[in-house]
Parts: sequence; C-alpha cells; structure tokens
Amino acid sequence: MAEQDPPSTPPEPAASPPGPNPVPSLEGLFPRPHPSSETLFLLGAAALVLGPLAGVPAILLGRLVLREITRSEGRYTGEARARLGVGLGWAGTQVYTLLLLYTIGAASEPVALAVLGAGVVAGLAIAIGAGAAGAPQPLAAAARASRRAPWAIYPAVAGLLGVGLAGFLTKQSADERARLEALAACQEARRSAGEALEAASFDQARSHLQEARRTCVEGAALQEAARTEADVDAREREAIERRAEEEAARKERERAEEQRERAEEQRRRAEREQRAAARFKEVAPAIARQVQVASARATQRRWEDAQAALSQAELALDEFRETDVQRSERGAALLAQVVRLRPDVDAGVEQTRQRREAEERRRQELKAAAEERLQQMKEAAEERRQASLRVQCCDGTLSPSCLCGRSSYRGCCSHHGGVCGCED
Repeated sequence: MAEQDPPSTPPEPAASPPGPNPVPSLEGLFPRPHPSSETLFLLGAAALVLGPLAGVPAILLGRLVLREITRSEGRYTGEARARLGVGLGWAGTQVYTLLLLYTIGAASEPVALAVLGAGVVAGLAIAIGAGAAGAPQPLAAAARASRRAPWAIYPAVAGLLGVGLAGFLTKQSADERARLEALAACQEARRSAGEALEAASFDQARSHLQEARRTCVEGAALQEAARTEADVDAREREAIERRAEEEAARKERERAEEQRERAEEQRRRAEREQRAAARFKEVAPAIARQVQVASARATQRRWEDAQAALSQAELALDEFRETDVQRSERGAALLAQVVRLRPDVDAGVEQTRQRREAEERRRQELKAAAEERLQQMKEAAEERRQASLRVQCCDGTLSPSCLCGRSSYRGCCSHHGGVCGCED
C-alpha cells in the first residue's frame, strides 16, 4: 500500500471550549514504570529455570505490556526491561523445547527426522519468502515475521536444524553401540555355552544359549546357536544314560558289598557266641556263688555285703549281654535271681544309710549340747571369778569392802576419787 502524502497546510487548531483553561495532566510530566514490567522481567528470568511454564506467560504478558507502553504516550517507562523479559521468556521456552525435542529424537529416529525436516522447511520458507518476488502469502508472512523478530525466529530455525541433526546422529550412534554390544554379548554367550557344554553343565549351557538367541542378530550366529542347542540335547541324553548305567553298577556293587558284610557279620557273631558260651561255662559257677552270697547276706541283713556280691554278679553277667548265653536256661535263671534280689538289697542299703545318717545327726547334736554346757560352765565360772574381784579406786587403791559383783557401788572409794574398775 502506497503511503499518503502529507497535507499541504497544517490543520487548524481546535477551538477551545469556553470557560477556564484546562489543567495539564501530571502523569505526562512525571512518567513512571509500567506496573507489570517488573513482573514480566521476573517471569522471563524464571523461564531460564522453568522453561515454558514461565516463558509462555512472559511472552503473552510482554505483548500486553509493550502495547500499553507504546499507547501510553510517555506515561509509562520500562520498555527496555519489558523487552528483556520477553527475550528471556523466548530463550527459556526455546531452550527447553529444543532439549525436549532432542531427548525424544535421540530415542526415536522418525522424531529426529521430523524435527530436522521442520527446520529445513522453515528455513526454506523464510528464504523463499524473503528472496523471491511474488512469493505465496504464507512464505511472505514467514519472511515478514523473521524480519520483525529475528532474535526469536532465526534461533528457533537453527535450533530445529541442530536438534534434529544431533538427535538423528545420537540415535544412529546409540543403535550402532547397541548393535556392537549385542554382537559382543552374542559371542560371549556362545563361548560360555561351549565351555558349559564341555564341562557337562547342560542347564548353564541352555541358559547361555537362550541369551545368545536373544542377543544374536546375524543368521549364521543363530544357526550356530541352534546346532549347539541340538548338541546339548544329544550330550545330555548320553550323560543321562551313562549316569543310569553307573548308578545301576554302583547299586549292584553296594548290594554285593552288603551281602559280604552281612556274611562277615554272621561269621563274627557265630564266633562271638562260641567264645561267649565257652567263657560262660567257665564263670557261671563263680556267678552262682556270688548270687548265693548276696542272697545269704540279704537274709542276714548285711545289706552292703549283699550289694557288693550282687554288683560283682551283675558285672560278670554284663559280659554276655546281647548274646545267646543270656537267653540260655542257666543264664536266664541267674539273671532272674539278680533282678529279684536287687530291689530288696537297694532298699536295705538305703535304710542302712538313713540309719547311719540319723545316728550321725544324733551324735552331732549330743556333741553340740555338750559343748554348749561346757561353754555355759566356763561363763558361770568367769562370772563368779569377776564377782570375787575387789573394786579398784581411781587413785590406784583397792576397796577393802566392795567387790565387783555388786549391783551398786555407792559408798565405794568415796575418799579415793571414785570407782574406776576392778582389780586385774
């Protein structure tokens, strides 16, 4: 649109209304900072930390504040501080947005390519709109926007290009690193599976082969893992069959060993029984005599002698415990006699012990009573001796008439300084 020519004559001043002259406004004479300029600056500064959460409100508030400062005709100041707040809001919003796009693009290759494409399209639109005559309206509008706010548009376009390219390269690097790590893990799993197979650890071999199938991406490696797994199954079957054969042979050896041990035990038992029978034939008369002595001493109430004889008989019979001798007619008869005598003998010994203890207690009591009587006699004699002593006066003389056994010493040593004790 062509600019209009200025008028040839200045406009006439408007007629003043009748009456007194109006008083000029003091706000025009004393401009003050816009009330929201400080808030706008604080929001812009906060956008450097909070990103779009504070940056978008700073941008929206900045448009209103700058418009009001422009239309205030000098009443408001702080335009530079307001523009600084808007710039900080744009910077914080763009930085956080680009960081978010880079994070997403580094994890997803399509997103990184989309961001890179958006930067290329925006850059071409601005270049075509600014350089080509008769450019389409959207491209021309993009060029005008870049001329009005180059400090916001150009960094955004450059950021989209850089973030898209960086995200794409990061994703490619991560994929390559993951591929190399998977290849190394595949090789390690196959090697570990081979070692476990050589060591006959089939469960570990299968575990490593599962790890190989998960990490191997090449067809040859997967085929090799499948062949190794088939080899594991075949070797495990062979090992199972070999262990079954070894187990059967071991059980057969154990059965043969048990039979030999049983036969040897029977032979030793037969020899032991023969020796026991011969030994019992020798000692049976002595055991019978001891039992007879124990019975006679029990009849005579000589319980301790009966206990000694019975203990000797029991000790001799213990030699034949768990043998056929103990189950023989004579051995069983002797053992029955010992068992029959034991309760009576033990009861008699216990009564004898109790009687002795009672006699000992009585003896101790009589001894204590005699000692007590002797002590009383000694104390009585001492009292009589003390009562026969004369009173000693304080001047060292002895009273001729007062004895120490008196209950009152009144009148004693009245001319000799009083009573001080008894004579030594």
